[in-house]
Amino acid sequence: MYFKAFAFVILIASGIDTFGQSYQKRLALVIGNSSYQNGGSLKNPVNDVRSVSSALQAMGFEVLRYENVTQAQMKQAINSFGTKLRGFEVGLFYYAGHGIQHKGTNYMIPVEADLQAAEQIEFDCVAADRILAYMESASTKVNILIMDACRNNPFERSWNRSANGGGLAMMNAPTGTLIAYATAPGKVASDGESANGLYTSVLLKYMKDPTLNLEQVFKRVRTEVTEKSSGAQVPWETTSLTGGDFFLTNKPSENKYEVKSGNYSKESREITTEDDPEKALQYYTQAQEKYDKGLYQEAIQLYTQSIEANPDDFSAYLWRGHCRYSLGNENGIINTKLLEEAISDYTKTLQLNPAEGEAYYYRANSKKLLNRLKEAISDFTLAIKYNPKGKDMYYYRGLTYYLLETYVAAIEDFEKTIELDPEHSSSYLFKAHATYGLGDYKVAIPLYEDALQRDLNQAEGALFYAHCFYYLGEYQTALDNYLKVLSIDPKYADAYYWRSRVYIGMDQKDSALKEIKKALNIAPDNETYLTFYNENFK
Repeated sequence: MYFKAFAFVILIASGIDTFGQSYQKRLALVIGNSSYQNGGSLKNPVNDVRSVSSALQAMGFEVLRYENVTQAQMKQAINSFGTKLRGFEVGLFYYAGHGIQHKGTNYMIPVEADLQAAEQIEFDCVAADRILAYMESASTKVNILIMDACRNNPFERSWNRSANGGGLAMMNAPTGTLIAYATAPGKVASDGESANGLYTSVLLKYMKDPTLNLEQVFKRVRTEVTEKSSGAQVPWETTSLTGGDFFLTNKPSENKYEVKSGNYSKESREITTEDDPEKALQYYTQAQEKYDKGLYQEAIQLYTQSIEANPDDFSAYLWRGHCRYSLGNENGIINTKLLEEAISDYTKTLQLNPAEGEAYYYRANSKKLLNRLKEAISDFTLAIKYNPKGKDMYYYRGLTYYLLETYVAAIEDFEKTIELDPEHSSSYLFKAHATYGLGDYKVAIPLYEDALQRDLNQAEGALFYAHCFYYLGEYQTALDNYLKVLSIDPKYADAYYWRSRVYIGMDQKDSALKEIKKALNIAPDNETYLTFYNENFK
């Protein structure tokens, strides 16, 4: 599989004239996007950012890591990083995911982007220049920008024209800057068959070598990538470095650093000998494999081991929460203990990364299953804040409003879901249900008709459609429509019960008795049916 050029931009401030620089205050922002909502998911970015994070931590960097971020989250992370950078000597930014060039500028593509035309790029994506601007304004001694934005543009085939062809754009190297590409600018690079891309895996190998300065690292990388690709991929650099050598690694005694999974964490800690980011990644990868196979109990054990090895990894808490959530409502059976544990994991995720919209969403669903409906509304609202195009978030908030009998708000959410996904049939049905709940039966009738056209076998929708006519006093039409319910499901006891009620309203007691007996034959212990029978026929 081939991808766009993998660009590394290393910005080193001019005026460095001391041989063997090894600055100690180091800050890194690492972002990886894999789960694209519209452009196809990617295999390696999350693995890449975790491997790079572990390597940078070992080199003395305080690492702020984000995964699968929206445009708003990406901008917020960059802004916070840029502000904080002023207190550091070295700044580094690493991005892995879809990237694209447009009008000579390189852009990072956020996970929610839906680029229907090239003209959307500068408005819906995030320019790499945003990071460069912060780095240039900071008083850091060394700044490093790494753009693993080598993936093919997944949207281009639907455009009338290309944004600018394959690969990333060549960037001018200002004084004190080294720019390195995985292959020649405008060309494509191999993504590799292992957990990391070809270029990244080789870079990880040499960036850890304490004997190599920055330029030597890239020379070694260029040589090995060229050999492994049989000349198909030749890394490319432009440079205007000045001053003495800079080494990425620190001495072992200087490797004290903070780890934060997200720059919003209020607490920081020093890594101890018990923390092992590399081991944590191994456990996490194994856990993901178990999760994908539906082996949730085994996955929980592995996520727990990953957390023990790296307690600040919010992703491990998130996915352990997903396991507990799945087991907590398996086959429709509610397990309160597991759902409470899931809520605890999602809460920990949000303590480490308050911008993780997925954690709000699943915490909301967990609370909804536990009938903590008002709390669920608050979490759904926060989930929507971080993912305003998340149709499921609107839909399930709408369902929660519906359960709270807050029908107007429910209708608004179902309409928003339909706006985002016109084929979302359940939203049409529940919009009709909410209108019915308001007692506006005449308005509900065409809404049910629309919903039923989308799902002809929807017995529940057909039942409530018939109810509308019953409450409007149109008894014969109601009877006819209850029969349609029974044509969908002959065992639908409620349809017989309501036909009995209609006949009572029409003063046809014999017919009413026949229908209620049919309902009781299907559900003999139903208290509603028994009460109705005793009140009308005894």
